[in-house]
Amino acid sequence: MILFGLRSPIVVDYEISAERSGRAIAYGVSVSGHPRVLSDIEIVEFLELEGWARGPALPCAFSPKKRAELAQLAQDSGFGLADALIDPTAILPPRLRIGVGSFVNAGVVVGGGCAFGEGVLINRSASIGHHTVLGDYVSVGPGAVLSGNVRIGRNSMIGAGAVIQSGIRIGDNVLVSAGSVVRKHVSDGALIAGNPAKVMPFRNGQSSLDLMGGE
Repeated sequence: MILFGLRSPIVVDYEISAERSGRAIAYGVSVSGHPRVLSDIEIVEFLELEGWARGPALPCAFSPKKRAELAQLAQDSGFGLADALIDPTAILPPRLRIGVGSFVNAGVVVGGGCAFGEGVLINRSASIGHHTVLGDYVSVGPGAVLSGNVRIGRNSMIGAGAVIQSGIRIGDNVLVSAGSVVRKHVSDGALIAGNPAKVMPFRNGQSSLDLMGGE
């Protein structure tokens, strides 16, 4: 397995989960910025990849947009996407459907009948209720609770500690602010915050990481 993109602070969780699950990291690819790794894995700059063996790559970022960009860059550069990296402390149901390039961090609990798309990230201690469906490149923050039968569209981000009540539908490219309680369906492209969560102004050019409290 090759870690692709080493700038995000969350890359250290990928490293730890890989070690705990016995999955070897062949090397890491640094795409931009200073690598934030804990181990002594070999790091290769993206522009210096010529001659390096390709293999299954795992895009490392919390932001859905950034993770999708890294996944596309990896595939354009001759890498395939690795099977999902799942921390062995996570509690998962039998026959969970989860796409390639995904990461399930430590302490996550997932109910039965769930299906997760490609490149999904579920962060520490999140709780995903039964029959929940996550679209491609969804990010779920630490300690978030998706109560059950929830649908979340592609590229949406659920902030740390947010609560999504049962049966809620959330569209594509939605930002749910940390600590929000979502009691109503949410349309595509919305930024919502509060308890109960309400649609908030979303200024052009504003970073999703600024709005969500960073990675």
